[in-house]
Amino acid sequence: MKQHQGIWFPDSEVHLLDWMNKSGEWVDGKGTYQIKKLRAALRHCRDFRTAVDVGGHIGLWSMQLVKQFKTVHAFEPVAAHRDCFQQNVIEPDLVNLGYSRAVLHACALGDHEGSVRIETAPSSSGDSKVGGEGDIPLCRLDTFNLQSVDFIKLDCEGYEYFALRGGEATIARDLPTIIVEQKPGRAQQFGLPELGAVEWLQSLGYECVEKMSGDFVMVPG
Repeated sequence: MKQHQGIWFPDSEVHLLDWMNKSGEWVDGKGTYQIKKLRAALRHCRDFRTAVDVGGHIGLWSMQLVKQFKTVHAFEPVAAHRDCFQQNVIEPDLVNLGYSRAVLHACALGDHEGSVRIETAPSSSGDSKVGGEGDIPLCRLDTFNLQSVDFIKLDCEGYEYFALRGGEATIARDLPTIIVEQKPGRAQQFGLPELGAVEWLQSLGYECVEKMSGDFVMVPG
């Protein structure tokens, strides 16, 4: 691991460091990532009980979510990323700083139970995607029986539709605000329409209230 702008990253990371140097904003003495998107999405939350971070990575979103929500559940399948998440979100003892509890789950999320392989770009740890069968657990969000879910963020490099389908009961029950990444070319790798996740949420009665460079903020109609 290495530290940059007060945040721990995998040793091989280059892309995110360059991006944060050019575009990042500092909050509470540390750098940030996609902070404007996070703030835009949270403006549409009706309550701040439970947040779900799908593609928790090293905790760049969860670092901020724990300051807003009572509990944050993050799902991250890559061990090296979880090690950084532990240092960035859990080890600082944010509870004693007046922040909430973060729970880190060592799995990927999909629409069925199974196991997958994760492929990660050498110098861009954020470019990690499901690559077929492997030894990493694949779980459905609904099996965790999370309660009072008010917010879900999904960034899993084109696999968002499947992660949402595995949480259909949770979404239908709690109607959380959802920000979902749908960048061009990502979903098609899995035989999906480019905006398959957005279109599925719309079929449940969700509406898109903001679109920001590949991310869609969806709220129940």
